[in-house]
Amino acid sequence: MLADQGELGGIMMQMQKEKKTAEHYLLCYEQEMKEYAQALAESIADGFSEGNAGGGRGNLPGHPVEAQAIANMRFNERYEPYLWLKAVEMVMGRLSKQKLLFLRLRQEAYRKHACYRGKETWVAYVQRRYSETYTKGTRAAVLSDRTASNWWNGIIQFVVEVYYRLLAKKKLF
Repeated sequence: MLADQGELGGIMMQMQKEKKTAEHYLLCYEQEMKEYAQALAESIADGFSEGNAGGGRGNLPGHPVEAQAIANMRFNERYEPYLWLKAVEMVMGRLSKQKLLFLRLRQEAYRKHACYRGKETWVAYVQRRYSETYTKGTRAAVLSDRTASNWWNGIIQFVVEVYYRLLAKKKLF
């Protein structure tokens, strides 16, 4: 036998943890991006305060743009949430118009009802807002519980897959 049940259990636990992490970055994307931008700005400020930010020697001109690009790359390598944020951004760029609206409404539901824990609270909120957005004349757009749940789980899974691809690509280089 190639794998035992203990190993499978560990893998399943890791997968659940990754889904929870992906869910967090999907729901808190704007806040996490603000924190990333702030940390990046602080890193840049620290780099300039250390002196020779341009990288030149003596009175020779440096290469400040190149030095800044390298500093940004090094910061991104060290900043743990970077790959998650990048994965979320990439997924958001590939979602259809309806699913992107769904995601925005899901984020809105989380911000407004963060103190409530439970599927029913966000599903009902998203269904109502989705219907309000897509209602045209007498024909209303209805988002079922199953569709909302499937879309949400699908988006989470897509983020996890993109994250792992980015992680594998990072390890190759």
